[in-house]
Amino acid sequence: MRRPIPLKLAYRLIGPGPVILVSSLFNKRPAITPIAWHMPVSDDPPIIALEIWEGHFLYKAILQTGDFVINIPSSRMAGTVCKLGSISGSRADKFKKFRLVKEASNEVKSPRLASAIGIIECRLRREKRLLDKYNVVLGDAVYAEAEKGAFSDRWLPEKAGPRIMHHLGGKIFYEPARRAF
Repeated sequence: MRRPIPLKLAYRLIGPGPVILVSSLFNKRPAITPIAWHMPVSDDPPIIALEIWEGHFLYKAILQTGDFVINIPSSRMAGTVCKLGSISGSRADKFKKFRLVKEASNEVKSPRLASAIGIIECRLRREKRLLDKYNVVLGDAVYAEAEKGAFSDRWLPEKAGPRIMHHLGGKIFYEPARRAF
């Protein structure tokens, strides 16, 4: 079960660079896909940046809807993440195809992934130059929550339970195993 977290800590959900699944809507149809290039831009106000190819179905969905959700999957979802990245949302409803459960968001129209261990709901910040030149989508975080026991003011890889994962390329993923310092 997830719990709300202060927006000033939302950037820490993606600060370590975990795999994320971004969801939105296109003509009221849900879209979800893994996004590799993402980063926190600011913690006050909380702003997140995503780089998404302009021809991508999700890019069109975000521009149309004006919002999106960053869903942080646990490492148990690595196989599903690979599948989600292998098919276009323009060809299939990935939520249905891969039997993903969606849930309503608290502050935006886009759906959330029920099995995510972290959530950041974002409203699109239309920065024309970044969109046109670099396909960079900025989002103002308006709501965030994380799995109880997996996140306090940071992810807790030293505890048992669900963990974030990182993508190394191809079909190679890893999860943080222990604290180094």
